[in-house]
Amino acid sequence: MRSKQIDIKNKLTANKLLKVAPFDNTKTKTQAHRHNGYLELVLLTNAKGFHFKDGQQFPVQAPCLLVIKKDDVHHWELEKPVEGFVLLLKKEFAENSYDNELIKLLDQIVEEEMITLENSYPLAEHFKILVEEKNKTCQEGILKALLSKSLEKSIINKGDNSSNNDLFSRYTLLLQNETTIVNHVAYYAEKLHTTPQNLNLACRKLANISASKHLATHIIKEAKRLLIYTNNTIEEIAYKMGFSDKSNFSKFFKRHVKETPSEFKTSNK
Repeated sequence: MRSKQIDIKNKLTANKLLKVAPFDNTKTKTQAHRHNGYLELVLLTNAKGFHFKDGQQFPVQAPCLLVIKKDDVHHWELEKPVEGFVLLLKKEFAENSYDNELIKLLDQIVEEEMITLENSYPLAEHFKILVEEKNKTCQEGILKALLSKSLEKSIINKGDNSSNNDLFSRYTLLLQNETTIVNHVAYYAEKLHTTPQNLNLACRKLANISASKHLATHIIKEAKRLLIYTNNTIEEIAYKMGFSDKSNFSKFFKRHVKETPSEFKTSNK
């Protein structure tokens, strides 16, 4: 049997760091996939349907901005016609920028899932300009305005403690970018040059959860992806999630999901 894996889409050429285009109405229904190292922002000015991310179904409420991070496994089912814009952005775009405010705004936008808007103005105008704009300095300025206006509408309170916010953000990014998962908060605290106690305090202040709960949520999210989108065995998934055996992983999964991995996989076929 051919191995089933998560499809990885690459819509940007090697030297292209930013791409903006009107929404393609031939792509109103897509297959589950993740992106090859880039952020996708989708402004929908007119649309009805659903966005599916990591096994969860989200009703699309246009006008809205969908935020699809590079590690998200997603697809959508939208009714034609759809109006809007799609923006693709590689991390190198920000890394090559000297604008710290732009970098900060990008760090904030990836904490969002979907931002519901009262209307699409002026975001649609910013997207429209970026379709044609080639000057890097102009692109940065327009993108910064676009992100700033989007985040004004965010209903998520990220807190106002900059130190805790930085530590929590770095912890989240570390979990997302690590290729190997380790089910120990102390391991990540050491990599962040802090203590488990400080990391726990930052998580509680910013997200009202413990550092171990944040780690568990990440593990469960990754496990669900593998159970839904691949044909990896439960034993293989247990190993990928940092567990020494299938039994401990199954107990951990059931404690958080209220189903065993086998039951979850069956119910999501």
